Amino acid sequence: MYVTIASKITIKGGTQQVKTFSTEYTAKNLTKHAGLVNLGKFAEKIGLPGILEKRLTIERGATADYEMSEMVMMLMMGVLAGAKHMSHLVILKADHAIRKLFGWELFPDASTFGKLFKRFNMGHCHELSEAEAEARKRVWSKKWFRRITLDMDSTVIGVTGSQEGAEKGYNPKKKGQKSYHPLLCFIAETRECLHNWFRAGSAYTSNGAVEFLKECYERIPQRVAQLFVRADSGFFDGDLLDFLESRQSEYLIKVKMRNLVELLMSQTSWQREKGKTGIETVVFLHQCHGWKKARRFVAIRKLVAVQTEGVFFPMPQYEFFCYVTNLPHAPWNIHKLYGQRATSENWISWCKSQMASGTIRTGVFWANSAIFQSCILAYNLMIWMMWLTSEKSFHEEPETIRSWFILVPATVVTTARKMTMKLSEHYAFKQQWEEIEQSLSSLRFA
Repeated sequence: MYVTIASKITIKGGTQQVKTFSTEYTAKNLTKHAGLVNLGKFAEKIGLPGILEKRLTIERGATADYEMSEMVMMLMMGVLAGAKHMSHLVILKADHAIRKLFGWELFPDASTFGKLFKRFNMGHCHELSEAEAEARKRVWSKKWFRRITLDMDSTVIGVTGSQEGAEKGYNPKKKGQKSYHPLLCFIAETRECLHNWFRAGSAYTSNGAVEFLKECYERIPQRVAQLFVRADSGFFDGDLLDFLESRQSEYLIKVKMRNLVELLMSQTSWQREKGKTGIETVVFLHQCHGWKKARRFVAIRKLVAVQTEGVFFPMPQYEFFCYVTNLPHAPWNIHKLYGQRATSENWISWCKSQMASGTIRTGVFWANSAIFQSCILAYNLMIWMMWLTSEKSFHEEPETIRSWFILVPATVVTTARKMTMKLSEHYAFKQQWEEIEQSLSSLRFA
């Protein structure tokens, strides 16, 4: 079957005639997702499929077409290819070249994915988390930092239906909308998501924060000697600070409490910041109600206006920033160091908007938790591979990496029982692709 097409394109200075061409639907073994092969190779290098098979205890019948470990890997590859909804996984189901390369003789439809993920319960989600932690240890056996920064945050995922656990809670963009409210912790040096909890929308930011952080610490590779924890005001909690100090960790947390402005206005030792017009700083010790001891507070105030009307004396108007920390740094350096935490908000945005974290859903809470975790694992798989194989491209966001190295057209040719994947001779990132391939070939894990 073919269609003959001729068209004209109007351009400045005249009309350009596009050559007449025919469309045929006869080509075989074509793919537009050639880069998934490298991610598949990397997943095998770190043993991820085997880890998932070992860890996940969801039993399948002897005649079952798919194991849960396979379902997780298929979902991850679909997300890496750009799927944002369960129905989008058809892009891989229809990609016979990729299925051939991955050995996927059968590929489930969207309803089967949903049905099988609904078999997850809380224990199975914990198993999935443990599988990710085991894979991370293998990755960090090749490359590591002795000191790492943990950025803790939460995010709101709004929903329009009545899914389990979707409840009204903190939602600054759409007040009153039902949502989920996951907790996440990122490693700043690598941008990977160290740990995540999928939570109901009514959960307050710091709910379970100490237990969550304990689990984060359990997932830290042993080669790391020092931890620095950064978090926003939702994690301003005495019990959390007690835990961090018990682990001899450095911390920097934004302050949120009642009467904070009155407390800051009562400070009499504000100092002008040299070279910063309208900026003053102060350091003081303060023991909040319920705390066991006083801690170091660092505050910044920025002059934003001066009120002159209706008052006898000019009244300065300030914008305040306040942090609790055990770091000895100067106040302005503390302020700048906290400002670097904003990059973790970008990583959360990438996971949500570019890696489908929270957008692929069912009506069942633990199924949604497992899918959320699988999307985060897909994000980490991409981050880990780029970290170990391509320093130049490591700092790009997922959509860019997907555009450059995953959504790559190719044809798969089989000759003498050997499969060859042929890319365009004009492929723009040939050099980087070869760098990734060579690095993958040389990677060895115990």
